[in-house]
Amino acid sequence: MAQLQIKINLNPPPTNRLVNNNHYSTTPMLLCRRRRTSAPALLLHLPRPAAATPPSPHHLFSPPVKPYRKRRVDSAVRDPPEVAEESSENGSAAVRFRKAAAAAAGEEYPADGGAFGVRKELGRWDGFLLKLRMLIAPPWQRVAHGSVLCMHLRGEISDTAKGRFLGAELALPQVCENFAKAANDPRIAGIYLKIDGLECGWGKLDEIRRHILDFRKSGKFVVGYMSFLKEKEYYLGCACDELYAPSFAHFSLYGFALTSVFLRGVLEKMGIEPVYQRIGKYKKAGDQMMRKTIAEPHLEVLTLLLENIHENWVATVSSSTGKKREDIEEFLNEGAYRMERLKEEGFITDVFYEDQVMELLKKKVGLQEDKILPTVDYRKYSRVKNWTLGLNGGKDEIAVIRTSGLIVNSWSLLNFPGSGIIPADVIKQIRLVRDSKKYKAVVIRIDSAGGDALASDLIWREVRLLATKKPVIASMSDTAASGGYYIAMGSTAIVAEKLTLTSSVGVIQGRFNLAELHRRIGYHKHVVSKGKYSEFNIAGHRPLRPEESELHENITKHVYKEFRDKAAFSRSMSVEEMEKVAQGRIWHGADAVSCGLVDAIGGVSRAVAIAKRKANIPDDKPVKVVELSRPNSSLPEMIMALGTVMAGLGKTAQAISPAGLKFFDDDGGVEARMDFDFQSLDGASDPNLMLTLMKCFLGSI
Repeated sequence: MAQLQIKINLNPPPTNRLVNNNHYSTTPMLLCRRRRTSAPALLLHLPRPAAATPPSPHHLFSPPVKPYRKRRVDSAVRDPPEVAEESSENGSAAVRFRKAAAAAAGEEYPADGGAFGVRKELGRWDGFLLKLRMLIAPPWQRVAHGSVLCMHLRGEISDTAKGRFLGAELALPQVCENFAKAANDPRIAGIYLKIDGLECGWGKLDEIRRHILDFRKSGKFVVGYMSFLKEKEYYLGCACDELYAPSFAHFSLYGFALTSVFLRGVLEKMGIEPVYQRIGKYKKAGDQMMRKTIAEPHLEVLTLLLENIHENWVATVSSSTGKKREDIEEFLNEGAYRMERLKEEGFITDVFYEDQVMELLKKKVGLQEDKILPTVDYRKYSRVKNWTLGLNGGKDEIAVIRTSGLIVNSWSLLNFPGSGIIPADVIKQIRLVRDSKKYKAVVIRIDSAGGDALASDLIWREVRLLATKKPVIASMSDTAASGGYYIAMGSTAIVAEKLTLTSSVGVIQGRFNLAELHRRIGYHKHVVSKGKYSEFNIAGHRPLRPEESELHENITKHVYKEFRDKAAFSRSMSVEEMEKVAQGRIWHGADAVSCGLVDAIGGVSRAVAIAKRKANIPDDKPVKVVELSRPNSSLPEMIMALGTVMAGLGKTAQAISPAGLKFFDDDGGVEARMDFDFQSLDGASDPNLMLTLMKCFLGSI
């Protein structure tokens, strides 16, 4: 017979979970804690004595006090015993990942549904108001009845909305908002989705795919057309009702491959010696410079990530097409190249040219062949306001703050406004929300591989302060690793997509010894200094002295310890537990949940649903989602940005420089950023990297 253990704790350990928007509950709370033993245990937390006071928000970080209370993980990704046994027997990461990524709603982390669902049937009065709004809408918001919304998805998709001068690039918020508006717009009959070569990551693809499936619930059609048919493009295309492609489409469904670039041999020929200090067994950001071949830990991580990507793609396509997983994997290994083969196997609806698809759309909306199909494009439909369609939401408001790009301390030509995360800008928005009473909760959207350690820490601090006043939910996009994870870990809860690249709790500090290069080109630099370490930050013209090397190492170790300890504190884990999953290792979102680094799987809509629950807003009550990160690019900023793009230096310098923006500079800052070749998992790699590197090198001398 099972025994009941009752423990009374008069001094519960501090965590960053918020109860009634405070650190400590003012009423007794009864919690059930799971044990590995068969005996259940009840833990009774009583209020602190009157003499004790909650910690000041200015002292939010302190060493964790044992015992640690484990964070509750999403039930969607908790490994059941049978999965653990199967994984231990055959080491199948694919099986574990598939089980971990299975969708399920947790009590504490509700499923998607409170913000972007399809509206219920309107009554007469609401229908009249909707018609009135559409009638008085300005001309640029008017759409003909029976129109087809045409969206062309191609190239990069930004996670932040673009300004009027930088608006050529697709923006994920506008793409998703257009799906939500079209589902509730009686003037829109369906969507024509044209998909070409995509350069975004799997996180954004899952977000868009989710909105395609939600749109289909409205009963309207989604017709897809693909002239560029590879794995990412088909991942979206198979979510459509019908999918068409021309006979000579760029077809390449052959599987997945990851590459790692190593530049040590190139740098040696240039006379450049990289000097790196990095903490973490898996922190391989310096390997591109320091090594000529791949290291075993690096290979281990790449292999697991590749298995996850392959497993997720096969499972998703299998679910969409109704095919067996074995049949899909067999098709990938066939090396098929004829579009007719895809039609025969049922991967696409038919082999059509675009004009044939247009004729098909006419039939779907009930038009005769001689009539012109009424359409509205992505850009024009983005101007249609939610108010016009009666999608204002409720009285309660939830703020969304979007951060995207490399984390830097200040603006520069290689990081023009809108292309990076600058603490001053983000902190300004965070403080605005913190001091405002109208926002009940906050969603911080993160799409960043990291960057400057100081900048990341400053934003983390403000997130922690904000979390003392209202719930803060971090929503991860393609990437939220290293410095990106640093920002997220200060929130109340973290939500990531299944294939979000996250964690990478580690740091790197690097510089170049240019002594040999200077000798070859006849360059001489003379320094007059006073002080033992006075030349530490300008010693690029010579090797580091022993005492300088020791200082270099100590600084890096100190930053890593701060990062790791704050991560452990923020995630209610012991330092030893965090060390096991840290070490600079990259995790996919689903695996990160199993490790306790992330709380739930989903996109912005699930983050909003969780924010509502944390703010004590009923799940079925509509809320108003307010985007605070609106674009404000000016014409001068656009001109400077255009010059940077034409120079072709921005992305390459950020990718290969140890200090982010200081390419071949004497000074090297401490970085909390993800490895460059891991970023290429999201299609961000430059096919002409070596050529661009040589141009940068020649330009630097």
